[in-house]
Amino acid sequence: MKTRSQSTSRWCVIAAVVVALVAASACAARSPDGDAYPRRPIQVVVPYPAGSGIDTTTRALADVINDSGDLGQDLQIVNRDGGGGTVGTTDVLNAKPDGYTIGVVPDGPLTLVPQTEKVAYDPTSATYINEILTSPILFVVPGDSKLKTLQDLVEAAKAEPGSVTIAEGPLNYKVPADQFEQQTDVDLKHVEFEGDQATTTALLGRNVDVGVMQLASALPQLKSGKIRALGVTSADPVDLVPDVPTFASQRIDIVWQAFNVVVAPGKLPDPIEKKLTETFAEAVASDEFAEAAEKLGLIVSGATPQETDEHLTDKTKTAAGILGGGE
Repeated sequence: MKTRSQSTSRWCVIAAVVVALVAASACAARSPDGDAYPRRPIQVVVPYPAGSGIDTTTRALADVINDSGDLGQDLQIVNRDGGGGTVGTTDVLNAKPDGYTIGVVPDGPLTLVPQTEKVAYDPTSATYINEILTSPILFVVPGDSKLKTLQDLVEAAKAEPGSVTIAEGPLNYKVPADQFEQQTDVDLKHVEFEGDQATTTALLGRNVDVGVMQLASALPQLKSGKIRALGVTSADPVDLVPDVPTFASQRIDIVWQAFNVVVAPGKLPDPIEKKLTETFAEAVASDEFAEAAEKLGLIVSGATPQETDEHLTDKTKTAAGILGGGE
């Protein structure tokens, strides 16, 4: 036989459970995008083909996050290339801001391309999650070139205006090349090449005097000695190429870098933004990702969303003076 005291205790327990369940339901109802996110795999759009540099690094980063299990759901890489990165960037920034479509994109479609052509997205609306990588730009020459320094290049260009050829590439290369001409008052002959591989082939074949390319692309040939770097556009010397002087150290005021950033559509709910920001920041800071980046000749950034915004805003303003976006 149950005592009066035992019955009372039982009802108290039942009441406590009911209250807890009601409270949990109310909490879930108040924050459906917070603790419950993510409920399914997250698509990470890469606006370049599988096997490209940004694709390789994004997959390395996704592996770190997926292996950690921190999100509770997997990141799935989706390659949507075309339009110099604008196709995939359009898909990301115009997606529903629910955290299930994000992207890892180079900064060009956000900072440079909108200044030269009409795009189907508003780059200022993006939610920045993390700046994962930076890559400075190099001026490179064939290994046996008579040009040893940037000053040699200036003197050669002034001796025979328009005779020294420089590989013309994407906007991330055009801006520092044009800045160099403006600051040194020289006139180089620009030759169009599609991509760093084509520029490297032209340099090795002696079809162009100077190439402009990212460190990651130049690093293998620099190590072999087949090409040399006249200068790097980073603010400080780069550990991966410690013997390459900066432009600033050669009295040319050019600091210019390419960035790979994690972005999401604008108006992303705060709890989802916080979850993604914390997860990517931890993965970018991991030893596993650092090793993968170093093998590719890339520099891990890990800048906060606010710092990323500042970097891209400053770059946009700098480029406007060259590309005419500020007019």
